Amino acid sequence: MEQHNTQADNIVFQEERLRTIAEKLEREGRIVTKDLVDELNATPVTLRKDLLLLEKRGLLKRTHGGAVKVNRLYPGQALNEKEKINLEEKIRIVRKAATFVAEGDTIILDSGSTTSLLAKELRNFKRLVVITNALNIASDLSDTNVEVIVVGGNLLKMAATMVGPLADDTLRKVSADKLFMGVDGVDMNIGLTTPDINEAKTSRVMMESAGEVFLLVDASKFGRRSLGVISPLSAIDKLITTKHLSEEEFQQLNENEIDVFMV
Repeated sequence: MEQHNTQADNIVFQEERLRTIAEKLEREGRIVTKDLVDELNATPVTLRKDLLLLEKRGLLKRTHGGAVKVNRLYPGQALNEKEKINLEEKIRIVRKAATFVAEGDTIILDSGSTTSLLAKELRNFKRLVVITNALNIASDLSDTNVEVIVVGGNLLKMAATMVGPLADDTLRKVSADKLFMGVDGVDMNIGLTTPDINEAKTSRVMMESAGEVFLLVDASKFGRRSLGVISPLSAIDKLITTKHLSEEEFQQLNENEIDVFMV
């Protein structure tokens, strides 16, 4: 006669439920317990225990009758890791961004995986000045006709970028036609964010030094926030993104007079 390990089976079933709940929460942002009863064939008591366990894991916050997603601060990733993520989306973004660059321009390229791809798109320019605090961008353009001004400062190793008071002081002494920047998080209420507060300040000074600010972000950056707040959304002029914006998001951007390009 075949025997079953009931306790082990129950643990497996519970983990399957937890995974399903977590995936549903990630998609929808909130869940209602009574909706899960039929979907998971589980009792309200069992589901309340599941939600309590997921709350202890920091994945949600329980509410009356359900739970909502916890938007924890995004800690960031190393540049070489970010370069592998959403590559196809980033290529579409930078090809559109490159159409706004003209011979004779002076532009600022902030650090990041998307702006690094944009630098590669600009290699054939003959009369272009690029101001950057990104070491990899300076290196990528070093064998071209593009004039490169490298901003010094404190090295933020994870991002291969120069930040801090020295970088800020240099940026205040230059002026550019356009700034192309990427960020780690875009929150429609808080604004643009990045994990490092010094990098946030340096990016803010870049925005003050440019005549026009272009934000280049793929869809994954929306709804995410990090420790350092760079600026409110109203500080940008043009948004190039792969995100399918809602009517509410469009309206908010239009109210801030931001030109939106979805690619």
